[in-house]
This record gives sequence, C-alpha cells and structure tokens, in this order.
Amino acid sequence: MQPIESRRIYDGHVINLRVDTIATPRGKHQMEIVEHGGAVVVIPFAGPDEIVLVRQYRHALGRQNWEVCAGGIDPGETPHDAAMRELREETGFRARRLERLFSAYSAPGFCTELLHFFATDDYEVGEPENMGDEDIEIATFPLKRLREMIARDELADAKTQIAVFWALSRRLA
Repeated sequence: MQPIESRRIYDGHVINLRVDTIATPRGKHQMEIVEHGGAVVVIPFAGPDEIVLVRQYRHALGRQNWEVCAGGIDPGETPHDAAMRELREETGFRARRLERLFSAYSAPGFCTELLHFFATDDYEVGEPENMGDEDIEIATFPLKRLREMIARDELADAKTQIAVFWALSRRLA
C-alpha cells in the first residue's frame, strides 16, 4: 500500500520519523513510521550452556539493563562487519568466526529496524573498545539462570529474550 502523502518530521542520528497518510477501505489514516538503518545482535557463548551479556545504562528506561551485545549498522557496513565491530567494542572479543542465524523486525507496526542475529563460540578475549558514552559491564550467565530471569521480568529486553530462547532451543536440536 503506497502512501498518498508522506511528511518527514524528524531526521536524527539514530532514527528518522515520518508520517504517512494511507488510503484503506475504511478511509484515510495517518501512520507514524520510525525509520532505522538496521542493527546487529551477537550471542557470544562462553560455554555450551552459557552466554555473555553486557550491562549498560539505557536512558529510555532510566536504568541499567542486561542485554546481548548489539548495535547499529553504520552506512556502507555489512551486518557481518557490524557484528564483528560491536562485539569488539562492547566486550573486547575478537571473533574468529561468526554464524549468521536469522533476521527479524523489532517492531514492524511502526518501525523499519531489521535485527540481524549472529552467534559465536570462537573468539579471542581482549579489552573492550567502549565508546566514550558507554559504561559497560560484562558478565557470563548460565542459560538456565537467564530463563529464570525472563520469567521474573528481570530480563525484559526482547532481543535478549530471543537470543536466550534460541540458545536454549539449540541445545534441544
């Protein structure tokens, strides 16, 4: 369905916002669309039943949040290269091999962000290359504990929940 009108509201560093007017059988409707260039998610395994998470302050939530390693794709960068860079920046890990898993839209009702999921268990440990605005803590968690944290709403990040359940399902395959 093509918009009959589209207005750019905001151009930002991470997102852009537009309002589209679309015609449906029930009339005209305005749709707010968040445009995002895409992101990568990396699941680093520390062992068969353990993954590494990073904890950082998320201003939108007003708190520290445990998450899988993730970040945006820079212009001209491939998802694979972005995953390698994000893993190195946030954890210091230098992956020798990354397995591409799948891609998924984060919120297709209003956002164009496509998340590209990767996993690795083959990396060299090094020092994180944290960006100046990131204060990141790194920790290893058993998958069983992460499943329990999800059940208690202590791990409310959707991409991390997807990563945990994928890792758990991998054990069953």
